[in-house]
Amino acid sequence: MKKLLFTLLLLSSISLVFGQTADLNGVTFGFGAGYSHTRDKTYDYSLTTDKDHNLKLQPLSKQAFVISSVIMVKLGKIAVDQNANTFVKQSKTADYNSLIQQKYDLDRQNDFLIDSNNPDFVKSNNLDKSAQGLAGVSFWEHLSINLALDLVNVAPDVSFNKNINGGIGIGYFVTENLQVAAFYDVSRISQLRDYIVNSYENKPIPKGDGTNYNALDSKDTNLFYNKTLSGWSFKLIFSLANKKPPQTPPAK
Repeated sequence: MKKLLFTLLLLSSISLVFGQTADLNGVTFGFGAGYSHTRDKTYDYSLTTDKDHNLKLQPLSKQAFVISSVIMVKLGKIAVDQNANTFVKQSKTADYNSLIQQKYDLDRQNDFLIDSNNPDFVKSNNLDKSAQGLAGVSFWEHLSINLALDLVNVAPDVSFNKNINGGIGIGYFVTENLQVAAFYDVSRISQLRDYIVNSYENKPIPKGDGTNYNALDSKDTNLFYNKTLSGWSFKLIFSLANKKPPQTPPAK
């Protein structure tokens, strides 16, 4: 788990050598990893191997490490300046890019501006301050609505016929590719009917023809039903193909 989280953090820090802002896609796809907790009690079932075939219950863990595929819908229209590691509203990118380009050209023409009395030094600083004034987005524009489908569920014990589960949640973009998110999760798992458990725990389960069950089949609807579970999870999510492709200038 530590290696996976380190890889996500490393990938999220990768940036271009030089470039201006890049608009981020409103809807992106990615992968998440983290901790999940189920609110409901669930059990694994078995029959003893002796002649009685008594029903035994084994409680399953409520906690698990999960890896999920995630679809993210951003609440704000934002762009990113990878050199400055900052977000910019898409509505301000034209002005922001113009200021950054002016500062870049001025600094390049003057090599290194270190003399504070140099008019170009003052101009460069003013351009930088103006650009910084346009940078940044509100807390709400960092957020996204996320839909997750769990691909891997690693629990301390093995569940009995657990189905694929997922959830809906909200995430906060820390960088252009990395976000932290919380989810409300729903899953379905095959469980013995309550009356079977209440009546026959530590006892044989009669078939009704004078014999007892000697094996359990989760597809037997006389014994099992699909129970809906709810819970929550926290994940680190890495988004793929997050930036829109650069627009080609119109031919003159």
